[in-house]
Amino acid sequence: MNLMLRGKKPLAGPSFGTPASIDPKKLFRLPLPMQAEGVRLLFEMGQTMDQVRARIGLSAKDIRQLVETEARFTRGGDTNIVAEGV
Repeated sequence: MNLMLRGKKPLAGPSFGTPASIDPKKLFRLPLPMQAEGVRLLFEMGQTMDQVRARIGLSAKDIRQLVETEARFTRGGDTNIVAEGV
């Protein structure tokens, strides 16, 4: 399969949507709710607890706590007037 598009070289690194595409260094720079979503995605991709532990470098206990995070991510100034009844 030729991945050349308009004369550009294919991107190096893991494909989007694979466990390898979740980089722990970048993941842990994100807000906590987004970190939790990244870990949930690994499980949705069929990864086992041991595989997730190896990929992101946390203990099983820490992973469970992160997955249970229910906080909602909001950017400063984002307000949905209708949904929040403001």
